[in-house]
Amino acid sequence: MSKITSTIWKIEPHTEAKHAILRKYLDAWLPITTKQNSLVLYIDGFAGPGKYEDGKDGSPIIAIKAVLEHSARITSRVKMFFIENMKKRYKSLKHEIVCLEIPPNIDIKCSCCKFHEGLNEILDEIDRQKTGLAPAFIFIDPSGFTGIPLSLVKRIMQHPKHEVLITFMYEDINRFIGLRKLWNGLEDTFGTDKWKKVINQQEPRRRLVLLHGLYKNQLEREAGIKFVQSFKMVNKTNKADYFLFFGTNNILGLKRMKHAMWRIDKSGSFQFSDATYNPDQSMLFEIEPNYKLLEETILRKFKGKSVSIEELEYFVLTQTPFRESHFKRQILAPMEKKQPPEIQVECPEPRRKVGTFPSPCTVRFL
Repeated sequence: MSKITSTIWKIEPHTEAKHAILRKYLDAWLPITTKQNSLVLYIDGFAGPGKYEDGKDGSPIIAIKAVLEHSARITSRVKMFFIENMKKRYKSLKHEIVCLEIPPNIDIKCSCCKFHEGLNEILDEIDRQKTGLAPAFIFIDPSGFTGIPLSLVKRIMQHPKHEVLITFMYEDINRFIGLRKLWNGLEDTFGTDKWKKVINQQEPRRRLVLLHGLYKNQLEREAGIKFVQSFKMVNKTNKADYFLFFGTNNILGLKRMKHAMWRIDKSGSFQFSDATYNPDQSMLFEIEPNYKLLEETILRKFKGKSVSIEELEYFVLTQTPFRESHFKRQILAPMEKKQPPEIQVECPEPRRKVGTFPSPCTVRFL
């Protein structure tokens, strides 16, 4: 993914997929958070011009329209911050926003500055006004891999209700990781120098696993994010271009993001490929989830053990790519109905039907 220098450019299929994930998540996030909170925050760290060459909306307009067009009437105050460093893009974005009819409960502020400067200013304001308990969604979508220090992500996540969606520019990092002049930027991005171990690694798949795993580990351990999920974007040459990393400390947020990601890739691989994208078909994949893989994953963890339904659901949600709704009917029910059964169910409900697993049940994997 080459760095874009023009003011407005043609949208790529992977960007459309990324925007679809963003919109689907906001559609789920907004009605819940605005119903429970009088103030919610949305921040776009690399906002862009607000539109593409073909007139399609950029991420700031998508976010604004998610508020304006939601079927649930949103009456809470929504503060939206858009940061864009290039003046021409900033002016274009301001023009696109002016063309919208913004209700008084939506407060929009655009800043023309570097990402880290603008975000630190916003976080300083949040600290001054003591609004850190308000839910916030921060979209960090750079065209390069510098200027997004892990220390800043850590500062964001010190607020318990803040969530991030970060574009991790894997292809650029992988290509330029050997250039010493970029090492300071890489150390800021990862919050460590452990990425240097990848420099001499020649096997492409191993490099990807190491860099992806290191960034995920740093988000969890260094930035203090409890739940981290990623989605891979593949370019037209069928190579990994970048990853979307979502981070939240709220398990409900993880459920909502997984739902959005599964709407884009129903295979469960959490991947979108420009190489196989067909604009004449729906963007959504129609492949069935790989339930056999989920069954194998569960058995590796729990074979010969007893586990509560609640613990099993938590494992599926937090430790696998699958949703919390993917294991009862699809995995446990067939295992119980087999002859002989592959699981044994203990349940205080005496009239429980075979193949159903109400709480509190305990499952023993035989």
